[in-house]
Amino acid sequence: MRRVILLAALFLFLGSISVVGYAYYKYQDMTEQWYQPLNDAIPDGTKKKREVASDQKELDQTDERGEEEKVELASFNVMLLGVDSRGENKSRSDTIMLASVNPMLQKITLLSIPRDTLAVIPSYGEDKFNHAMYYGGPALMKETMEEFFDIKVDHYVALDFEGFTKLVDELGGIEVNVNRRMKYYDPTDGTDIDIQKGLQQLNGKQALDYARFRKSDIGSDASDFDRMERQQEVVRKLADKATSITSIFRVFKIMAILGENVKTDFKEEQVRKLAILFRDFSSSGIATIELQGTNERKWMHGYNLWVYVVDQDEKKRINEILHETQQ
Repeated sequence: MRRVILLAALFLFLGSISVVGYAYYKYQDMTEQWYQPLNDAIPDGTKKKREVASDQKELDQTDERGEEEKVELASFNVMLLGVDSRGENKSRSDTIMLASVNPMLQKITLLSIPRDTLAVIPSYGEDKFNHAMYYGGPALMKETMEEFFDIKVDHYVALDFEGFTKLVDELGGIEVNVNRRMKYYDPTDGTDIDIQKGLQQLNGKQALDYARFRKSDIGSDASDFDRMERQQEVVRKLADKATSITSIFRVFKIMAILGENVKTDFKEEQVRKLAILFRDFSSSGIATIELQGTNERKWMHGYNLWVYVVDQDEKKRINEILHETQQ
């Protein structure tokens, strides 16, 4: 009997070692797939001015504090992009967010930026904010954001539509109380949104449609601010879902989805330590703020286009809020 118990214990031990080993392998594979430093993604003709300074600052912090651990737990700003990519060489950013993260306090301030916000895009001049993604990818988006808010953007995360829908499906969908009937069809880009009003469980495609909905075939169009509020709502719900996962096999599937559909410059050790710090995180730790401005007409690209204009006082206000989060 004793021999049987010992053999059973040995098999359980070996099995646990196998699971842990496979989990580490999947984690390493994910972080290797998605890792893309922005200096590797800069297109020809687009200059980065802050990468060297950023790297030197991190080295200086390491020297001053004496421990790499403390540097990695410092507060940071991360640019979050939802990328409208359907296989093209160039894509636009359908969702633009900036998150200020304080890991030690598990506090996040989340700002949504309207796509039509008027910004000065380096090397291109005044244009709509999301055009920076088309002109120069995440690297140019980051540089545009840094100059717009006069801040340092430490990291970026870009998730494409396919990855978003797969992620929501793997998490079992999200429960949302849809406050209006959402219906819009555009055969030119494949958009086909059809969501009923009321409390319901949305699958991946429906969650993406819910987050993207703005134009309507029924009644009035939604505003960009309605749209951004829904995007922030989806982020909060996904954060709660992700931190409540108990199945290791579901974690494996999610890591595979993220590895294939995310691009980021977070290093493996940074992801690991942040995951440990935020293992008990909930959406109550996310504060959302609104970028205030005015809609105005401006002649661009041969058209009289609507743009969202933000003045310097508002940019300064946002700058101060982001810095407060990191204190």
